[in-house]
Amino acid sequence: MDLEWNQSINTYVAESNGIRLRGEIVQIGAVKLNEKLEITDRYSELIKPVHYKKMQQGVVDLTEITDDMVQEGRPFPEVAEEFLAWCTPDIVFATWSQNDIIMLEDNMLFYGMDIDDLPVCYDMQIVFDDQVMMDGRDYSLSYAMWKFDEKPERSHDALNDAINTAKVMGHLDLDVDLTDYEV
Repeated sequence: MDLEWNQSINTYVAESNGIRLRGEIVQIGAVKLNEKLEITDRYSELIKPVHYKKMQQGVVDLTEITDDMVQEGRPFPEVAEEFLAWCTPDIVFATWSQNDIIMLEDNMLFYGMDIDDLPVCYDMQIVFDDQVMMDGRDYSLSYAMWKFDEKPERSHDALNDAINTAKVMGHLDLDVDLTDYEV
């Protein structure tokens, strides 16, 4: 699972207006994997921002997600409910860093949604470091792709990052006890 989000240009102004979101999710992307780590299904939806409506240029440059694109999106609670319904009961989340699950929880709580039944989430960035690099650093997903000579998907958006994370997972030993990597 991967998320893309926009942030306030001025956190002080946002908070003084009662908005306490570190980032407002504008896209949810995910892939379902079978036991062989083959992609069996994909999920990708844009979310229309309510609070941080103007996409920061750095986010646009990185993700290629524009103001016009997110204006066509749907409300976060609707997309989040649909996404969680898409997740089967036996599913676990695998993300590249802990930021995505923290941001998902933050946005859900902001909208008064229950986070108690979210799937367990494992941080593949730490698994990569522990199994491959072994130096206690946070490596980018693009570096891990390069390290394994994997061709990344075209742009850095949520669905493509989920696909790229799955590609990296194919090179990791996931038969180990992953509880140490739970976010």
